[in-house]
Amino acid sequence: MRKFFLIIIIGYFAWDYYAVNYGGISPTQTLQTKIIDPVKSNYSHNRDITISDYEKPEYECDDRQYCSQMNSLEEALFFTKNCPNTKLDQSPGEAPCQSDFILRD
Repeated sequence: MRKFFLIIIIGYFAWDYYAVNYGGISPTQTLQTKIIDPVKSNYSHNRDITISDYEKPEYECDDRQYCSQMNSLEEALFFTKNCPNTKLDQSPGEAPCQSDFILRD
């Protein structure tokens, strides 16, 4: 068993010596490209994420601009964050159309 490990160690250093002196691929580079990089790419968190049908937003931007045209406070928040040209009344520190929806309930 000792002879086996000795042969493995001698082979590793011979391969490394050859790669450094004669322009081959070193054992470290081989491990990096053949083993480590594929495993990293399989388990990385930078995968392409697609939005499926059940994750699509509930609301879509349309011609509505005023609080009287909104059906809920969540809808008014969506329009404020995502849609241009909204004219929703909003006091600093409050949600848009907050007073309108409190009066409706």
